[in-house]
Amino acid sequence: MSLSGKKEELSLDARLLSDAITELNICRHKVAIYPKEHPAVEESLRKSFDFLEKLFELRSEISLKVAKDVLIIDDYYLEKGNPIYREFASCLHLKSIAYVTFTGGLTREELYTFHQFISADAGEAAPEQLQDEFKALHLLHVRLGFIDYGAFSFKEGERAKDTTPGHLWERYVKGLIEGTLKAEAQLNAVSEIPPEIFSQLVNETATDSMDSEAYERVVATYVRKSSERAFTGTDLKKIMIFINRLRPELKKQFLSSSFKTFPRDIDSAEKILDEIPADEAIALLNTINEQKVSIPEAIKKLLEKLSMLTPESFEGRMSGDALIIDDIPLAHDIAIMLSEDNFTSFVTDAYSKEIQALLEFDASALAHEEFKAFEREWSDETIEKDFNQTLLELISSDREHLITESNCDYFNSLLKDQIEHFIGTGQYDQVLKIFSTVEANLTDTGGPLADVAVVSPETIALLVDSFRIVGSQNSEDVMRLCDHCGEKIVAPLLEALMKEESRRIRKFLLTVIIHLGTAAVPETIKYLGDSRWFVKRNMLYILSECGGSEALPHVKPYCYHDNPKVRFQALRYLFNTDEQYGIEVLKNALDSREKEIFEMALTISGAFKVKEVVPDLITLLRKMAKRGSDFDQKIPIVKALGQIGDPRSLDTLNQILASKSLLYKGPLERLKDEISLTLKHYPENKDTR
Repeated sequence: MSLSGKKEELSLDARLLSDAITELNICRHKVAIYPKEHPAVEESLRKSFDFLEKLFELRSEISLKVAKDVLIIDDYYLEKGNPIYREFASCLHLKSIAYVTFTGGLTREELYTFHQFISADAGEAAPEQLQDEFKALHLLHVRLGFIDYGAFSFKEGERAKDTTPGHLWERYVKGLIEGTLKAEAQLNAVSEIPPEIFSQLVNETATDSMDSEAYERVVATYVRKSSERAFTGTDLKKIMIFINRLRPELKKQFLSSSFKTFPRDIDSAEKILDEIPADEAIALLNTINEQKVSIPEAIKKLLEKLSMLTPESFEGRMSGDALIIDDIPLAHDIAIMLSEDNFTSFVTDAYSKEIQALLEFDASALAHEEFKAFEREWSDETIEKDFNQTLLELISSDREHLITESNCDYFNSLLKDQIEHFIGTGQYDQVLKIFSTVEANLTDTGGPLADVAVVSPETIALLVDSFRIVGSQNSEDVMRLCDHCGEKIVAPLLEALMKEESRRIRKFLLTVIIHLGTAAVPETIKYLGDSRWFVKRNMLYILSECGGSEALPHVKPYCYHDNPKVRFQALRYLFNTDEQYGIEVLKNALDSREKEIFEMALTISGAFKVKEVVPDLITLLRKMAKRGSDFDQKIPIVKALGQIGDPRSLDTLNQILASKSLLYKGPLERLKDEISLTLKHYPENKDTR
């Protein structure tokens, strides 16, 4: 788990926190799918509860803030690219939750109830209604903070529901600048925004028309200084980081307003100085010099001390006879050497030029790339993959010496944890690597790992559940993993397909099942007997896409099913396997008086270019039109004939083009227009005029 937003070390075990959030998200899905007594729910609930218990050993409460699709603990941003974090944050955000806090003493029953609450569909419920529902649960060790849109005042005639709930902090900052933010709780929330984000939001929201009162209101609210609380280094640090990241045109106004928030007398300047980063102080001093801001007497003492940090000066601080620069005491003769008068005595002109060239060299891009490479090398994802590779190499080596009866259970436990971790985070390539390596080493007879079943039913269930959540983001790896699992994974995929409510996820699951080809046919045939028409339709669709004639006896009866959509898929299968029987069924459908069945037959005729039904279609086209609507009903027939492109249709089409009608001139012209559009599909050597 990577952290951003601050450089200091997080006071929690990063890996433990990552595991806890991952398991909380998995548990949320299990609670939404299965009943409370289901083993999958009980196991996931136990894991997430155990992780939280371990976190409570480090601190008495764990609080996660929600910023749309980002999770924040303290002032640290959890890895924004992690799909598990994004999904968990988005789920909370959709419930209008601004933060969630777990406190020591939490019970499993409370954790289950919490998951039930966040998994339920919020619908159109307002935050106030959701807050009332949560209060009714009486969870003593779970606190939720809800987005309070009442903190914003609206113009006359404007409704609160017309403002979409975007990024909460964006709304707060906009309300603060406009002077419409009124709730004390929201004003306090503004002061908790990390300065890097606060400056970004101000950059996006502030305008040139802001008055001095607005600038002072922003700074005063952000620092939240009061007479009861002394000015601290943390306050100054926030101001520094905030101002240093503002747009150039905003810096001067906010700098002047910031000075007004400083106390009149700063007795603890040394202590404050110790709490601020030198690079931020230097950047602030440069801004003061560039903007030529008038500095109040009250803070000159502090700025004099800050000036010692400027890179342009070697004055440093004197402690007795020693010169102190960057907290390092230098000998008296070194101090003499560094003075401007004696510098040339010790350093030649050539060496000075080399130093100047080094100072002028822009290494920012290089440093950035090196930092990126270092960050990748030490990321949690890379470490997990390296550990997995090491584990697999141990398994692939001489097991007689490394894996014995005594430590076999330990290796099996490691494998299980690795598999669950990679499945939960959507790293299917690593899961496949474990499967392949272990199974390759099971070919040898004997040995402690000979009875290990890696692709177990429990593992398959985890895979399918993971496919629903993040599978579409790694579709190629999903397909390779399903190829490895083969027939074992077909039934769980079909079960998930039948239960899934999301159309997008159903489409992805269908793609995965069809990818398995003939391996999916036997299980698919079993589900044809389901009483629900849409299940029958989906199974017939899978069979028609997977190919093979194995299912033909099972499909034929559905060619005359009551539901036209089921008939359609059955006919598609027939034209892929037994075209002759399909033609017979198709001709029967063309004689149907049911509009939906007739249109289905036309669609199949054109899509599969069934020339055998061309005479039937010509007969229908020649049928005398008694009403204007009869001409419109012939347009789909013309389209189907055009897709087939059989020259036998041309005589009839040309006759229609040459015909006239006094009563139904408009409908006839529409039919002629459609004929003109389809003539391009017929052989060019025929007379189409």
